[in-house]
Amino acid sequence: MNTLDVTSLSKSFGAARVLDSVNLTLTPGSITAVVGASGCGKTTLLRLVAGFENPDAGTVEIDGTQVAGPGRCVAAHRRAVGYVAQDGALFPHLNVGANIAYGLHGRLGRKAIREQVARLLETVSLDQSFAARRPHELSGGQQQRVALARALARRPALMLLDEPFSALDTGLRAATRKAVTQVLLDAGVTTLLVTHDQAEALSIADQVAVMRDGRFTSVGTPQQVYRNPADQFTAEFLGDCVLLPCTVRSGSAESALGRVPVTADDGPGTLMLRPEQLRATVTADSHGGAGLGTVVASEFLGHEVLLTIDPGGDTPAFTVRQHSIDPPPVHAKVCIDIIGSGLVFR
Repeated sequence: MNTLDVTSLSKSFGAARVLDSVNLTLTPGSITAVVGASGCGKTTLLRLVAGFENPDAGTVEIDGTQVAGPGRCVAAHRRAVGYVAQDGALFPHLNVGANIAYGLHGRLGRKAIREQVARLLETVSLDQSFAARRPHELSGGQQQRVALARALARRPALMLLDEPFSALDTGLRAATRKAVTQVLLDAGVTTLLVTHDQAEALSIADQVAVMRDGRFTSVGTPQQVYRNPADQFTAEFLGDCVLLPCTVRSGSAESALGRVPVTADDGPGTLMLRPEQLRATVTADSHGGAGLGTVVASEFLGHEVLLTIDPGGDTPAFTVRQHSIDPPPVHAKVCIDIIGSGLVFR
């Protein structure tokens, strides 16, 4: 039995169609990331699953029980769902221990609550002394972990995360993301995360769903949606692309970079490669030809470098991503080697 089944879910606000017949399934213990630009409908989907909004059409089932659908809407607090907002949304007038214990009163005795708070602090890798602190005395990452502990306290069947790391600085975001993901995996809690951060979605999720204008353009494992995107929008949204005009003949795409193996019907199209599939090496060949170009810019990023290559002619410049040890210098003539196969969009 799936933890979450969303079927033909639709929602409009006035004349604006925000969700358009969305389908999504989450298996037990998995993490699914819905990724998309601002305004695409991803947060509305989360709110419908949580019970903060009612759908216009379609159904939501949690652990096999319908919680939203025609003539039925189970209240948010009865859905066995944990929710972590973007800013954590801790109660400022309560200390950390009271925040975590908030949903336990009336369910457990005082001693059991203290024991549960202690276990949850340990679960999110916070010392027991944090129980007496106020939210304003915590860092952003610590606040997010307390919010997660509070959401885990009621042992939800489903955890909902609404861009929980976006307010953190880069270094803290990566560390907190890793810690929170490990907590969720250790707890075995099925999780639905919405984010606009592609790297975040690809790095922590078992399943990634790319949303555009209220619909999913692609749903699959991170590897599937990144390496075999359903369309050009999905390809460009999930990462840098090298897009070149091509002509497909007998399983090969002929482009400015030469022949690239593809699985596509014969005819014209647009060849898509990822920058990491390309390797630029300095060549003495000055006669041009397929696979040759000139380095016109270099961007050093520490462990890697982004090279902008001009292949000449009418073909636009493209980016090559490779390790930063002895990269070809600017103005160098280079030969481009291609790793793997490409995709063709039409």
